[in-house]
Amino acid sequence: MGWLDGGTERKAGQLLLPVNDGTQNVITIPAFGGGKPNLDGVLYPDATYQSSASAGFGRNELVYACIRERAENLPQSVLRVYPGDQPAAHGESLENHRLRKLIAQPNPVTGEFEFFELSVTYLDLAGNCYWLIQRGRDGLPAELWPVRPDLIRIFPTLDPRVWSYGYILDPTTSARNVTSAIIPIASRDMIHVKYANPLSAYFGQAPLRPAARANYAVPGVVIKTSSEVTQAVADKLKRKWKASFAGARRGEPAVLQAGMDVQPLGMSLRDLEFPDLRAFSESRICAALQVPPILVGAKVGLDRSTFTNYAEARKQLWEGAIFSLQRRFRDPVETQLLPEFSGTGRARVTTRWDNSQVLALQEAESAKWERGVNALAHAGITVNDFRRLVGLETDPAGDVFLLPRGAVPLPAGAVPAPGDVVGLQPPGEQPPGQVPPGDQPGMPGPAPPLPQIRVASYADEFLAGLARERPELARINGHGR
Repeated sequence: MGWLDGGTERKAGQLLLPVNDGTQNVITIPAFGGGKPNLDGVLYPDATYQSSASAGFGRNELVYACIRERAENLPQSVLRVYPGDQPAAHGESLENHRLRKLIAQPNPVTGEFEFFELSVTYLDLAGNCYWLIQRGRDGLPAELWPVRPDLIRIFPTLDPRVWSYGYILDPTTSARNVTSAIIPIASRDMIHVKYANPLSAYFGQAPLRPAARANYAVPGVVIKTSSEVTQAVADKLKRKWKASFAGARRGEPAVLQAGMDVQPLGMSLRDLEFPDLRAFSESRICAALQVPPILVGAKVGLDRSTFTNYAEARKQLWEGAIFSLQRRFRDPVETQLLPEFSGTGRARVTTRWDNSQVLALQEAESAKWERGVNALAHAGITVNDFRRLVGLETDPAGDVFLLPRGAVPLPAGAVPAPGDVVGLQPPGEQPPGQVPPGDQPGMPGPAPPLPQIRVASYADEFLAGLARERPELARINGHGR
């Protein structure tokens, strides 16, 4: 990726109004609240992504299962391009459209499924998801790259509707309190998908933040010594303890000196075995991520699990979470990517998620057949429409309707011909005092001959036999010769 080679690195200058803080320092004020401003005028995201990704997604099996459930369900649907400029436009999808090809293969190393899977994972962990647009020689988007959200910086301006982005190469600079050079990225080359955040207009809020349990400033362990120690010795002991047993070293054996004792203040595994406490914790995480507990094997869901409510839970996941994700990702595609491929001389197109291959949303076979038979019997669909609905091959002579007995086809605005409907007398047999319709002022003349609608061969045989046995019924039904 050429934009990451560092050749264009430069430190962002101050972009906002300088304000003197009463000393020699000059700080900048963002256009509106949100983010973590720095002295260079850059807004930094909060530091929750590292903890959510490592401690949450990396170590908590329930958080991992919930995010994976959401991230793997969205790509089961396909974002396609259709002709027309309305979301409900019909027609065959345009698989050869350039935008569709870009979505199908966003970049040389990431496919469509992995692209949306990683995007949902970033969005759920950080509340933000960024797509970097790499342009081709013609200036149009040629590649899409999902970027780690904790490496993105925002350059606000005096206009709250416009801001640009930046990227840092070293993700450890924030932890080491080191300022890293920021590679600027134009706003037109970045697609930003985020969750709502009432405290920031620039960065979204991660859904795991409300579900995180507050520790109320209670330490995990207390180290006791036989004698009083100075503050310097205590600080050194804390640093050595954290370096020896934090992160990947958790669970390593400890060697204590004489007179030292370690007492945990947090809950042990035995304490967490209370069923009510465990169910409460699981339900909070599932509620924050909008995942039914039964789908991820949570105890609060398995206590009431059956095959019936498991199927309903899968539909609930789509209705409560995935459909909103579809809209959240489709909107920036419509507003930022689609205009790049539109213009004078180009056909209007729109994008729409195709859910036809999503198993959780597919109709049961028995219900599908019942709906198709009912529509076919009432002439709502053709024979071939019915065969397509139930997954059968079409018939060359199947583009016909089956009319129910007693039904007479009439074009729009036509008047029924005499003899086609019971109770309507032919001309010359009207009751005294009535004038034929064609002789009344303002009334239309005789209706034109009614069109004959083709029906299936087996229906033709039935109607032919009916005409031989009961000529009067055939004439009433409009099939008499």
